[in-house]
Amino acid sequence: MDLAFKPSVINIARRWLKIHTPEEWKLREFVRVVIHVRRSDYTRPIYKSDGWSTPTTDYFQRSLSYFADCLERVQFVVLSDDQAWCRKNLNALNIVYSIGNSPIVDMAIASLCDHAIITIGSFGWWTAWFANGITVTQKNMPRKNSKLAKRFNRNDFYKPEWIAL
Repeated sequence: MDLAFKPSVINIARRWLKIHTPEEWKLREFVRVVIHVRRSDYTRPIYKSDGWSTPTTDYFQRSLSYFADCLERVQFVVLSDDQAWCRKNLNALNIVYSIGNSPIVDMAIASLCDHAIITIGSFGWWTAWFANGITVTQKNMPRKNSKLAKRFNRNDFYKPEWIAL
């Protein structure tokens, strides 16, 4: 059995992406990279003290550059629980932010992208799974020598071909 979105959900995602496609690209080849940014709960002190790493602007800028430097036309699509932070801290040409869509529509949007930049959590993992291309992850997750590092096996969560930056 394959996983599939209901037609109504995938149609909303397709329409959203069509609306947000640069006009001059509508008849040209281009690549979409979905960016999943989970911040809200992992910025709490209890998570930080345990060893969870909050993604930094440096991580995202290096990840954005990884794709922008080698692709002629790339659109970045941001899915996040903290869109205000994303708008302030993620800077790239051709970047769009999914605001007001349900989580299932956001996941359908991710499935229509070619590659992924992800942060921690199951939503990020599924974002990468559905994008099914090159995936960039946080290198510093979990923080070295933390309580979390002692019980967290990266191989259980991250695929070996994913690129840690």
